[in-house]
Amino acid sequence: MKRMLGTVLVTAGLMLGRTSLASAQEEGFFHSPVFVAQPGIVHSFSKGASTEFNARFVTAIPLGIDRTTLVAIIQWTPFADNGRGGKANSPAFVYGPVVNVFNQKYWSFDVDGLFAYGPAATGNSDYTHKFLLEGDFFLKLGSMMNANGQWNSLSAYAMFAYVVSGLPSGVESRDRMVLLSGLSLPLAPWKK
Repeated sequence: MKRMLGTVLVTAGLMLGRTSLASAQEEGFFHSPVFVAQPGIVHSFSKGASTEFNARFVTAIPLGIDRTTLVAIIQWTPFADNGRGGKANSPAFVYGPVVNVFNQKYWSFDVDGLFAYGPAATGNSDYTHKFLLEGDFFLKLGSMMNANGQWNSLSAYAMFAYVVSGLPSGVESRDRMVLLSGLSLPLAPWKK
């Protein structure tokens, strides 16, 4: 469960970073949302942790503040074993601001301060709130291939998340770190 929550948070950060290229010509504080699928893997740095498939969907809303995006992410690990013969596939909801630090032609880097609401790290069925810090790296595959339309936003991502709060006391520092990686696939709006 702890692994899934960390994954959710990291994914949220990635989504925010990747979708920060919304049109700068829009008026108002909230700009048109961008919807992205981010299938990938999640790996906790906890001792004995496994690497799991992570299903992740992101809604990114660029803001009127330069280089800042508000993200809402839903993620889960549909095939992860819960250690009791079942699947640890409870969804987590991640949300918060993402700030683009570097945005180059073929890559970008974002930092995120995200809140996550997901299964408790104690393994019981309770949900809990967590706060995480995240660094997101995107390799802009669509730009590298000179893709047209929405596929120009296709990218590979690697996100490193650190769970700051919301875990039981005594959790070691390395048990708070999660790595997310995969593809960022644009869903909407579809560009012509």
